[in-house]
Amino acid sequence: MPCEILRTPQVAAALRRMSAREKRSYQAARDALRSEGCKAGGYRLAAADGDDYPLCCRHLAYSWRMFTAFPSEERIVIVALDKHDRKHNPAGTLAKELPGLATVGRRRSDKPPCCEDPSEPPAMNDELRAFLSAFD
Repeated sequence: MPCEILRTPQVAAALRRMSAREKRSYQAARDALRSEGCKAGGYRLAAADGDDYPLCCRHLAYSWRMFTAFPSEERIVIVALDKHDRKHNPAGTLAKELPGLATVGRRRSDKPPCCEDPSEPPAMNDELRAFLSAFD
């Protein structure tokens, strides 16, 4: 069943800074999310306490990252779209808005999939739900 994809204003602004190839990478990832749900979400981010945080990250072209939340099985919100490089860590920026999110990620080999069971996206926490309610 196709999912509804929503995005925050930050994502729209970031898209204006992307090259044509980077935008195609974003569009392909968005299409995969629409058809596959959290299975196409990439990996789960870490919480500040070391557990999993209900926000996922998918690598796009070059150093771009797409961060997604799953308010329901039918709805996906692209929370942020940002570049990750030596001078800028987008998870650190998001952690300012979501204090339960770790500012430093896990090692590549320790990153769990966005969802263990594609029919059940990561359960939202109150912090992330409140953050997303500002965009309704």
